[in-house]
Amino acid sequence: MGWTDFEWLTGAEPSPDGGRVAYVSDASGRPQPWVMPLDGPARHVEVPGSVSRCAWRPDGTRLLVLSDPDGGEHHRLAEVDPRTGEVEWLVAEDGVRCEVGTPHGSTGQPYSPDGTRLAYASNARDREVFDVRVRDLRTGEDRIVLHGDDRYLPMRFSPDGRLLLVLRLHQNTEHALFVCDPATGEVRRLTPPGGPAKHEPVAWLPDSSGIYLCTTWDRDFLGLAALSLDGELTWIDTPESDVEGGALSPDGTRLAWGVNEGGYTRLRWAEVGGAPADVTGLPRGVAVTEFGMDGHALRFTASGALLVQLGRPDAATDLFLVDPVTGGSRRLTDCGARLPAIVPPVAVRAAGADGTTVPGLLYRPPAASAEHPVPVVVTVHGGPEFQALPVFTPLVQALLDRGIGVLAPNVRGSTGYGLRYQRSIYRDWGGGDLADLEASVRLLEDVPWADTSRLGVHGASYGGFAALACLTMLPHLWRAGVSECGPSDLLNDIRGFPPTWRKRAADWIGDPDDPADVARLDRRSPLRHAHRLRAPVLLMHGENDTNVDPAESERMYRRLRELGRPARLVLHPGVGHGIDRAGLAEAVDLVVSWFAEHLAVTA
Repeated sequence: MGWTDFEWLTGAEPSPDGGRVAYVSDASGRPQPWVMPLDGPARHVEVPGSVSRCAWRPDGTRLLVLSDPDGGEHHRLAEVDPRTGEVEWLVAEDGVRCEVGTPHGSTGQPYSPDGTRLAYASNARDREVFDVRVRDLRTGEDRIVLHGDDRYLPMRFSPDGRLLLVLRLHQNTEHALFVCDPATGEVRRLTPPGGPAKHEPVAWLPDSSGIYLCTTWDRDFLGLAALSLDGELTWIDTPESDVEGGALSPDGTRLAWGVNEGGYTRLRWAEVGGAPADVTGLPRGVAVTEFGMDGHALRFTASGALLVQLGRPDAATDLFLVDPVTGGSRRLTDCGARLPAIVPPVAVRAAGADGTTVPGLLYRPPAASAEHPVPVVVTVHGGPEFQALPVFTPLVQALLDRGIGVLAPNVRGSTGYGLRYQRSIYRDWGGGDLADLEASVRLLEDVPWADTSRLGVHGASYGGFAALACLTMLPHLWRAGVSECGPSDLLNDIRGFPPTWRKRAADWIGDPDDPADVARLDRRSPLRHAHRLRAPVLLMHGENDTNVDPAESERMYRRLRELGRPARLVLHPGVGHGIDRAGLAEAVDLVVSWFAEHLAVTA
């Protein structure tokens, strides 16, 4: 029994008849589709590659799957018969990336209501943009209905099947919605032009006259609204927190949505046109994230129940059915049955030097006390536009099990705290975020059980960059560090971006063709400051990573060795931007052992 002895699942979808649930799970050793009758055990439906998304055809006879053959995120599309396991590849071109809905998300419905057409995004024509394509499943005809000049993503057909709602995702905080007529090619913008804004579709109105969406329309926080095709906006819920997603019942009479309150989801529902009420009957946790990242998206079943993928602070993520009216609930899975007791976090807030409040989650090992203080690892989430959430994480619990505390700060750039906070990291990587991390360390000085002379820093992706920035630009604070797939040189990182990221680089991190930006990126890069590093650092990277080139870790390692600094490099063959199930236990043990050794943890 250990901290990786659990089942990971994501992207649950109820079948159109409501009798089954399809989801992606790694129970077979890699992410694959599973189909679970509500009255029986789940069954594996084998598909080549690693599957990140599945969606039911409206008649329930097929599952659409998005599969990655080698970790390089060149996603392919196939339909699979859940009864026989027969796989039919629809799009499987080398070097081409397809998307269904948003990248890494689990919202959007790719099929037309009658199930005869499939809408998806592809960069086959131009590797730097996504076109919107529609495939006729009866004839096999596949054509572009919107030629993209950026990342255009089809979200869902209108109920009458005539129109297609399309999202332009320039940045995570710069969205625009369009309505496309696939028959004529006519495209019309639905949301107003102007400054940065989020517009995240929920559903079409049943009569195809408009949409429900979560939007920051003239607001800092996402609110829930209805938007007519004529551009008239009607607010439904506007809390001083982000409404991160929702769902409409199949009969069009009920809405449900999730409000992010300090990382936890407050679930709400209403009869259309009625007063909102809270959904009760579920444990406290995370049920909704923007675009259904990590699978946290709401779905109504045919009977009107809500299917919820619930992450919890004291248990593994599981699937639940809940009646929004009565609060009666039923757990469908038990993914953490073999896990030891999980330590939940407490919410903390650090005061930044510029007045910024930095939220975070603090985990205390059971044996820690003022009399027996313990080391602490600060772990920085990726993105950076994501959020450290109060859900089970195997690495965090494994560190706690070795007597190491954990602080997971949500530095500027994190989601869940409004548009301004999220955008405050744009073109400022290694600036205000680094100050927030320093402020988070100061917070630990007031934690009696924390030994601030034994601090480690860890992160993956952007978090890996942040860890390296901490180690090289705040070297006096740390005794050890770990960077997983982290950029070490911002300029080279941008130049090595995946093709579909390139148009966003200048506004997000910096312009590699602007001399002033190049100078700033150089100043903010950990590689430039490698000579200042004091603490031993472990660098880990997947050899097939196409988001952050493995050369970023290799370059940093070579420079540190030239300088005689303590460093270790571990490359994972056949792995992309993250660790797969086969290597998870080894990777967790490697990180925990590194910190235990260098933070002087006794067994």
